[in-house]
Amino acid sequence: MRVAEVMSRGVEPVDPAMSVQEAATQMAEFDIGAVLVGTGEALTGVLTDRDIILRVVVEGRNPGDVKVAEVMSEPLFSCNEDDTVEAVLAVMRERQIRRMPVYNASGEPVGVVALSDLAKAVSGGPEQVREALREISEPHRSRKAPDSDAPEDDAAPGAAENSPAPAVAKS
Repeated sequence: MRVAEVMSRGVEPVDPAMSVQEAATQMAEFDIGAVLVGTGEALTGVLTDRDIILRVVVEGRNPGDVKVAEVMSEPLFSCNEDDTVEAVLAVMRERQIRRMPVYNASGEPVGVVALSDLAKAVSGGPEQVREALREISEPHRSRKAPDSDAPEDDAAPGAAENSPAPAVAKS
């Protein structure tokens, strides 16, 4: 099965110069956990509810003063409409991401595919989806215990720093 069969169509990116407060308001209005960042022709990142919590709220920053570009997640991993759901699921597992913008054959962004979309279509059944979700949900870093002198591990499990994007992804 191809991504085009399960994705959500339409791209309404937010401007990177927009405040996090404005972007969060849009997210609330549309009941979504992430927005693409950029223009209709060129996407530069994604802003997730997790980005807002960890990079704005936890740091005590004012969301009205912080620009989306300062806290969005990048690079942006994406896929094509003609990619198989299995290939995209593999990239999501490897990169620990839950959503990807989808491009058409002309290189234009046309929608978003989420892990939940793929879960409905993957040929490996519930076990493959359960395993993918477990891997995606693994912490990117382990927190040191309050009494521990052990250094914090900031690297994602199995990911090399600045490793290249997989063939199915654009950055």
